Amino acid sequence: MRLRVRYTECDPMGIAHHASYPVWFEMGRTELVRDAGVTYRDIETLGAFFAVTRLEVRFSHPVRYDDEIEVRTRLERATRVKALHAYEIRRDGLVTTTAATTIACVGRDGRPREMPPELRRAMGLEAD
Repeated sequence: MRLRVRYTECDPMGIAHHASYPVWFEMGRTELVRDAGVTYRDIETLGAFFAVTRLEVRFSHPVRYDDEIEVRTRLERATRVKALHAYEIRRDGLVTTTAATTIACVGRDGRPREMPPELRRAMGLEAD
């Protein structure tokens, strides 16, 4: 996914603020699921939601206002309840940031639950 760093995402020095990165990672996860043929809206209608339980980020190089960046997202592994994603942010081919998240599937009550079969199938997991 490509995007341009917006002014509002930067600190007074014009460097992307660290709080912008988790939003970009979520955008990457959303598009990854959409590319697999399922939307988060579909998942939520089934009563399943996702909570980030772990976020780890390593910043190697800054990205700045108006830079065009690429957010690469991949599913590293998944269980029936959790998924681990890895991310790279690139600017002009240079890896500026690497990250990982663990998300847990929860129900409307906030308690852990299995991912819906439609999502497990889209992710290449067994639906049974």
